[in-house]
Amino acid sequence: MNKIIKVISLGTANDIRISIKHIVDQLEKSNYAISIDGRATRLFAKHIPRVYKKNKTICIKDNIIAINPEYYIERKNEFSFKIRTKE
Repeated sequence: MNKIIKVISLGTANDIRISIKHIVDQLEKSNYAISIDGRATRLFAKHIPRVYKKNKTICIKDNIIAINPEYYIERKNEFSFKIRTKE
């Protein structure tokens, strides 16, 4: 799992950027996130590679995003991260 995942696009609106930053903050802190901004959740989900969703590494349901407890986020900057295996 060496791919850096960048969860925003170049033209993403500021309010959505703030919501996505909060999602990544929550994922980094506790391996799950709850968002009230559906647009931000959909954009976040759009940028997650299909393999992570298929293998249930990241589960996205409605406005709840959870990372499998065997993994954690290694943050690269505000909007990008890698998913690492807990040793």
